[in-house]
Amino acid sequence: MPAEYDTEDKLRTIHHFVPQSYLRRFARIDKPNQIYTYEISREPYSPNIKSIAGQRDFYTHIDDAGEETAALENVFAEIDDKGARILQAVDSMQDGFLELTDIQKSDLYYYIAHLHTRNLQQRKQLAETYSQMSMVHLQAAASDTESFHEIAKEAMGDKYEPSAAEKARNSFIQGKGKINFDPMSEHFLGATLQLAQDLYFILMKSKKVALVSITSGPMRFITSDNPVTHYLENGDPRKFTGVGYVNAIFQLPISPTRALLLIDDAYMIDDFNCNEEHVLHMNVWTCRYADKWVFSHEKTSDTSELFNEHKAKELLMKVGSPFDVFGT
Repeated sequence: MPAEYDTEDKLRTIHHFVPQSYLRRFARIDKPNQIYTYEISREPYSPNIKSIAGQRDFYTHIDDAGEETAALENVFAEIDDKGARILQAVDSMQDGFLELTDIQKSDLYYYIAHLHTRNLQQRKQLAETYSQMSMVHLQAAASDTESFHEIAKEAMGDKYEPSAAEKARNSFIQGKGKINFDPMSEHFLGATLQLAQDLYFILMKSKKVALVSITSGPMRFITSDNPVTHYLENGDPRKFTGVGYVNAIFQLPISPTRALLLIDDAYMIDDFNCNEEHVLHMNVWTCRYADKWVFSHEKTSDTSELFNEHKAKELLMKVGSPFDVFGT
């Protein structure tokens, strides 16, 4: 990290993975430093924005000199500042596809790419994916009985017992057990940074950005601790290959009444006005991708019910295994 960063004052502090400047766009009208916060099976509450959507030492890591550093918090502060300024500029723009300068587009897409990948849910997803991949590797090793027992003998030495090793081998084949990875390890911090870079280049190459606004109905946009969501519509023929970055729609609510959509040429938009059905559809995706918190400028039972109903109950991505046919 650049030498000019003063990292010491950022150590042992709360590092926000959703920028405070972004959350303030959804703040309570009567209390602009607070935001209504929703959790599963809990009554909504209204914390100070400084205390939400962050975790102590979330970006702290060991630098090349072997010292703890929180310099990344300063880096994200710069990204967030540029993103906040772009959103302020967007506030005065008309609905439709946005005409941005090259610098504005680059700053906005870089902001969105990091906003989508730097959160706790992304780290947990990556850790779980590693766990699943490791189990597939163990299943592959266990599929060769002789080789597996040779490895077990070498690993266990005098403690090797053929029947116990065979029981373990069958357990691996059937996909039982789990290998756990710590999502807060530096490996997953680095993985999210690389993922953001990859996403940025995809967005720059293939996506155009549209601004949409609510024009009817009382429903308003909500946001979450993972505010940038991506998905394919049900009728999209590309959906059978899975939801990847290249083909997906990306959405980012930027206020209770406006949102950004990043789309490719496969999607045609001729009406940038959102009715109640559109808003509900987009809020469902916000709830699905949320990790722990959904945020709103208002307190409503509808938001609580929506979050409880649509928050993803399973992983948003699962590694398939050819050994699943064996069952458990």
